[in-house]
Amino acid sequence: MARISPSPIIGAVALLTLSACGLSGTTQPTVSGTAQRGSPQFTAYVAADFATALAWSPDGRLFYAERAGTIRTFDGKTRRTFATVSTSTDGERGLLGLALSPTFDRDHFVYAFYSRADDLTRQRVVRWLDRGGTGANVTTIVENLPAGPDCCHKGGRIAFGPDGKLYVTLGENHMAAEAQNTSSVRGKILRYNADGTVPSDNPFGSGNPVWAIGLRNPFGLAFSSDGTLMVTDNGPSGDAGTPGSGWDEVDRVVRGGNYQWPTCFGDGRHLQGLSCAGTLPAWQSGSEDVVPTGATFVSRKGLTGYQGTFVFCSYSEARLKVMSSDGTRVLFDGPRCQLDVKEGPDHALYLSDSSAIYRFGP
Repeated sequence: MARISPSPIIGAVALLTLSACGLSGTTQPTVSGTAQRGSPQFTAYVAADFATALAWSPDGRLFYAERAGTIRTFDGKTRRTFATVSTSTDGERGLLGLALSPTFDRDHFVYAFYSRADDLTRQRVVRWLDRGGTGANVTTIVENLPAGPDCCHKGGRIAFGPDGKLYVTLGENHMAAEAQNTSSVRGKILRYNADGTVPSDNPFGSGNPVWAIGLRNPFGLAFSSDGTLMVTDNGPSGDAGTPGSGWDEVDRVVRGGNYQWPTCFGDGRHLQGLSCAGTLPAWQSGSEDVVPTGATFVSRKGLTGYQGTFVFCSYSEARLKVMSSDGTRVLFDGPRCQLDVKEGPDHALYLSDSSAIYRFGP
């Protein structure tokens, strides 16, 4: 599919090159419906080089991961380098995920997911101690996550759930059958304890980190305040005879859930075997190219018109897609967003693209 490119673009399953997307210029935000009533402003917050993931600390600093290997912080005035990793940016590899400990105010731990530079077939999750604004005591939490030998499908999102566990997305590395194999971590949502050990109550047996299966390249991961887990998954792009575009998904993920790939795709379109495995997505894009990336739930205190919604970035459209809270329908398109989105402590939305992080709020 034309969306897949080995060029240096982040690891969403079907990312386009910037030239192919026609996104080299600045796109002004468009907001429709009730979002206009609050008169929010869309302004540049801080320059950033492919800020793949954003996270807020309790003390009001924005942490952000740049794909080439640097984690930085910005407090509204000063930008600082927090830590760096030696990562590959070959194909869809890179520094792809970022999360802060849910008890950050006590333990000061910062987590990241990245593709290794010294072994292109491997990825890892690491953790630092935030010591005076600089990452110290780096520790490998999860080692030897597969990256596959080719360009694509690396996954790479990480987030803590309300259970205090660390959830990790991993693409199927262009090995589609592995997504249905519960003994493989490819094409899965993985669940770990905060120290990288495997919880005893995971669904597929002792020592198995797999939480949910049947995904192609999940690149958005978000928990609601009530514990609902939503994942954005990039649709098939010519694999195994599938269409060359479209069929991106939002999946409501449950313990032990199965999300079709590669038995079916989209709205249950049959591909392999006698029937579709698992459940249909909460939403799918049909023939439209969306290329979903970072996602979040907007709180009830969030931006007027966005309160209580589920939102995700569309890389191909360079727009925020604003959905119903159950992720079943798109309500309207928000401002520019390609890579990640988070609600700030001021309840504005902060959104990233290839060159900057923006603030959208009063």
